[in-house]
Amino acid sequence: MRATGIVRRMDELGRVVIPKELRRTMRIREGEELEVFTTDDNALVLKKYSAMEELADFRHDYASSVYGATGLTAVITDNDKVVAVSGDIKGIRIGDPVSDKLLSAYEGRRRTEFTGADDVFAGKAEYRSAVVAPIISGGDVMGGVVILSSKPASELAAKTAETAAAFFASRV
Repeated sequence: MRATGIVRRMDELGRVVIPKELRRTMRIREGEELEVFTTDDNALVLKKYSAMEELADFRHDYASSVYGATGLTAVITDNDKVVAVSGDIKGIRIGDPVSDKLLSAYEGRRRTEFTGADDVFAGKAEYRSAVVAPIISGGDVMGGVVILSSKPASELAAKTAETAAAFFASRV
């Protein structure tokens, strides 16, 4: 752990304010869930909660199945990072941060299509088309499914992204 040099006082209701600078740096938005952990030395640790983390087995198998069945590269993300990837488009790795362009597409709450020129992966991969479908569960955006191709976007890519997003939404 790194010390920030920031000290906060707990109020009478047990609340502690997380400084705006830290919330902005860590992309913690109002209403977002945080997990609370304790350590052996009585430290409290807050971690952004990701429902997609709960689906570790499913997400890797699903991405591999999409690639095996369609030949399209499947990338699954939560709101912060790539959590699964399978396919022949190189350069995208698990743990890579989600770009602002992808987050904007997720917040639009509908399927969005991009060309490689739109660069939703910030220069990490070359592709001709990307179809993005947000994963929405309980009214909240939990992440998204991105289907990449070296060909123009197809109806198969669009339906695959939407189906995958619906699958994950039903599981979180």
